[in-house]
Amino acid sequence: MIKLKKILSESAWNRKFGEPLPTLEDVIEKKDSSVNEGPQDQRPADKEVQRLVKAEGKLRERMLKLEQVFLRDGNPNSVKLSKDLKKVYKETVTKFMREMIKIRKKFK
Repeated sequence: MIKLKKILSESAWNRKFGEPLPTLEDVIEKKDSSVNEGPQDQRPADKEVQRLVKAEGKLRERMLKLEQVFLRDGNPNSVKLSKDLKKVYKETVTKFMREMIKIRKKFK
């Protein structure tokens, strides 16, 4: 989000003698960006976050079932594979979910 002070300092001095001072609306139109984010902007993001969390829960459930299939065998190689599977899941999907939540919180 662009700070109001920065917006005004950039545009207030870039004018010719005799031109009126720019208003906030003029500056916003010139920048083509929204200064404020209302609930109408945040609701769609919240819905998508909820959908991602729900999908990740199903993915985690499937991953744990696959891990149990590997562990049922009891073979040392299968046990190692199940640990590797869980490690990869944690490094990728869990890391993504944490980052996604952090980014969503910054959107407010």
